[in-house]
Amino acid sequence: MGMHVLTEFDLEGFSARLMPGQIAPALFQALPDVFFWIKDEAGRFVYTNKAFCHEVAEDDVSGMRDEDIFPPELAQNYQQGDEEVLATGEAFWNKLELIPTRAGGVEWRSTSKIPLKDVDGSWVGTAGVSRRMGLVEGLPMPTRHHKLAVIVAAIYQHLEKGVSIAELAQAAAVSMSTLERLFKEHMNTTPRRFIIQVKMSAACERLINTGMQVKEIASSVGYDEHANFTRAFTKEMGMSPRSYQKFYKKG
Repeated sequence: MGMHVLTEFDLEGFSARLMPGQIAPALFQALPDVFFWIKDEAGRFVYTNKAFCHEVAEDDVSGMRDEDIFPPELAQNYQQGDEEVLATGEAFWNKLELIPTRAGGVEWRSTSKIPLKDVDGSWVGTAGVSRRMGLVEGLPMPTRHHKLAVIVAAIYQHLEKGVSIAELAQAAAVSMSTLERLFKEHMNTTPRRFIIQVKMSAACERLINTGMQVKEIASSVGYDEHANFTRAFTKEMGMSPRSYQKFYKKG
């Protein structure tokens, strides 16, 4: 007997026979580097996978909203994304977002969200996934984007002394215009913006998990002037380095 290939009609019929809720929750528990969540129309968490709970919030977050877990400035950004998806009925894909971790650091993640309908066809919530970007997991994107991996690695390896856009292009053996295009297409940002984000991410982790002074941290991420670092950090994070430190250490 030959292999039977499911047509679109067969697939829909098969899906209709399945008990709801079996596939996504079970599979997303098996992905330790991927956050997965479902929210209702009010922005309350209905479901989160183990990776989300382990990295972001130690306790069950069911019924909570973003502002119950994250700093106000970041929570507002996440909620705006939810509202846009619900208002337009359109998903967004691979948006670069800053996500605080329970350990006190932050990491840059590629986030995608989709709207969810009820049986009557009304938009009633959102579901999302986010995947870590940067050196921690090796490659920031699929292997075919090897040049991006080289570029991101160069940024992390030269945090203290800094790296120019021209040096990044040289490291990846591409032109500066190609470098800009790679970041725009695959990371939805610019090389210059991503360098700043990486620096602030490293600074956040050091503010919480080391005994370094703010001045020392500023120097460690390439800022000669303490005041310049404080201004850049405040612009990026919505609070000063000391306020960030107090917020998480208190938590």
